Amino acid sequence: MFRKFPFKTKIILAQNIIILFVVILLGSIYYHKVLSTISESMLDDFRIVSDSIVEQLDNHFYVLDKTALQIAANPDIVNSFRKLVESTESNYFEDEPLENAKIVELLNSYNFKKDGIKRICLYNQYHDFAYTATDITTNSGIDQWFQSDNFKKVQEYFASGNNHVYYSWSKDDILNDTGMIVKPYFSIIRQIKNHITNESVYAYVEVQENVKWLNDVIESINEDTYVTLFYKDNMIYSNSTYEKELQKIEVDFREMKNSIKQEVPVESSKYVVYTRELDNAPYQVMFVKEKGPEVTFFNQYNTVILIGFILILCIAVITEMLIVRKLSKPLEQLNASVKKMTLDNPQLEVEQWKNNDEFVRIQYAFNAMIERMKSAMEREYASETNALKAQLFALQSQMNPHFLYNILAIISIESQMDGNDKIANMCTRLRRMLVYGSHMGDGFSKIEEEIAYALDYMELMKVRYEDAFQYKIEGDEQLYHTKIPKYIIQPICENCFKHSFKKIEPVWKIRIVVCEKDGKWILEIHDNGIGFSEEYLEQFTERVKAFSMSQMKNNLEDSTVEGMGIWNIYMRMVICYENDFIFRLLNDEEGAVVMIGGTLK
Repeated sequence: MFRKFPFKTKIILAQNIIILFVVILLGSIYYHKVLSTISESMLDDFRIVSDSIVEQLDNHFYVLDKTALQIAANPDIVNSFRKLVESTESNYFEDEPLENAKIVELLNSYNFKKDGIKRICLYNQYHDFAYTATDITTNSGIDQWFQSDNFKKVQEYFASGNNHVYYSWSKDDILNDTGMIVKPYFSIIRQIKNHITNESVYAYVEVQENVKWLNDVIESINEDTYVTLFYKDNMIYSNSTYEKELQKIEVDFREMKNSIKQEVPVESSKYVVYTRELDNAPYQVMFVKEKGPEVTFFNQYNTVILIGFILILCIAVITEMLIVRKLSKPLEQLNASVKKMTLDNPQLEVEQWKNNDEFVRIQYAFNAMIERMKSAMEREYASETNALKAQLFALQSQMNPHFLYNILAIISIESQMDGNDKIANMCTRLRRMLVYGSHMGDGFSKIEEEIAYALDYMELMKVRYEDAFQYKIEGDEQLYHTKIPKYIIQPICENCFKHSFKKIEPVWKIRIVVCEKDGKWILEIHDNGIGFSEEYLEQFTERVKAFSMSQMKNNLEDSTVEGMGIWNIYMRMVICYENDFIFRLLNDEEGAVVMIGGTLK
C-alpha cells in the first residue's frame, strides 16, 4: 500500500510516522511512570489514613471487650447474681435499692471516662436487670428488652457452651422508649460466671457503645472517602457522607467487598478500595475513595500536551510539505523528461535547471551514458541478429546435400532397372523440391508448403518401394496457412527409412497429423517402425538439458550430414521460438512418434 503513494508523500509520511511513533512511545512511558508514581503515593496515603482508623476501632473494641470480661469475672458481681432465686415476677434490683446501688457503684468504676461508655447492663434469664448509662433507660424499655428477639438470640448463642463473647449491632435502642431521637449502638456481651471453677452461668454483662463515637473517629478521614462495616457479609454501618452519596455513585459496595480479599488498596476506573479485618471484633472495614483531583489534573495536563503536540505536528507537516514540494520539483521535471525519451531522441530536456549545478551534471552524465548504451545496443543487436541468421541458414543449407544424395541414388537405380515414365514423374517432383529448397527467404514457410515438400519426398520413396510403403496426412486444413520453420517434416520422414523401417518387414507406414492445442500448432509424425530405443531417448533428453545458445556454434561444427535430422530441427526451433515450443520424442503402440509445435503467433 505504501508503494502506491507519490515520492513526496512517502518522504513526509516516513519521517512523521517515525517521529509520531517515538513521541507516542516516550509519552506513554512518561505518562505511565508519572501516573504510577502518583497512584502509588495516593495509595500509600490512603492506606496510612485507613490503617489509623482501623487501629482506633480495634483498640476501642478491645477496651469494650476487656471491660465486659472484667465485669463478668468480678467476684462481687458473680456472687450477687448467684444468690438470686428464680423469679420472673419482678426485677430484683428494682425491689432492692441497696443491692442495686452497690452494683451500680461497681459498674461506674469501669465507666470513669468523661464521655464514658454509653451503657453497661447486667441481666439474667429471670428478668433481673441492673445498669449504669449515659443515655436514658426506662423500665418499660427494660421490659421490652426481655420480650425482644435480641434477648432470645443472646440466650441461644451462649447455649452451645462453646461461645464466649457475643457481638451485637442495633439500629434501635429498645431500652429507651421515650420517643426522643435514638442513635444506634453496638455492644459486646459476655457471660457472668465463675471463670476459675467454670460454674454454671448466672447472668450476662452487656457493654454498649454509641455509634456517635464511631462517627467522631471517621470524621477525621476525607469527605470523599466512604467507610462501611460488614458483619458476616451484612452491611451494618456506613458513615453519613456515604449514605448521601450511595445513590449518586451507583456502586454495589457489597459486591466490591466480596470480590476484594487482599488487604491492600485496589484501584478501579473511578475508585480505590481498601479492606481490613478487625483483630478484636468480627467486623470487616471497607474504605472506598474516589480518585483524587491530582489524577484528574494530571490527565487534563496530558490532554493539553497532546493537543499542543498535534498542533505542532500539523504545522511541521505543512512546512515539510512546502519544502519537499520545492526540493522535489526538479525531480518531477526529470521524471517527465525521462518519460518523453525515445530511441530516436534519447536526450534529457533540463534547460530550466541552469542554476542547479547538480541537475546539470546529471543531465550531461545521463545523456553521455544513453549515447554509449545506444551504440553498444545497436552493435550487440546487429551482432546477435547476424549470428542467428547465419546459424539458421547454416542449419537449413545443410539439409540440401543430405536428401539430394539419396534422391540421386534412387534415380540411378530406377534408370538401371528399366526406362519408364516413372523417371519423368520422379524428376518433376525432384525439381519442385530443388526449387523449394533454393529459396531460403526468412527461414519460414506455410504448413501447406512443408506438407507438399514432404509429400513429393514420400511419393519418390513410394516409387522405390511401391506397395511396401504407405503414407497418410490428417489434420485441420485451417492451419495450413500457419507459418513454421522450413525443413521440419521431410527430415523426420527420411529418418523413418534410415532407422525405423530397417529391421521390420513391410508394409511401412507414415502418418502426419496437423492440429492445434493450447494456442500452438502441432505436427505429429507417426511410423510403424521399431521406435526409439530407451538409450537414445535418455541421450537426447540429457543433450537437451545441457544445451544452450552459447553452444550453438560447437553443435554446428560437430554436426555431420548423417546425424543432422532430429537434432538439427531442435536447434532451429530454439532459434525461432526460444523456450516457447514443443519438441517430444516418444513411442506408442505402433512405433515412433515425433511431436513438434510452436506458438501460432
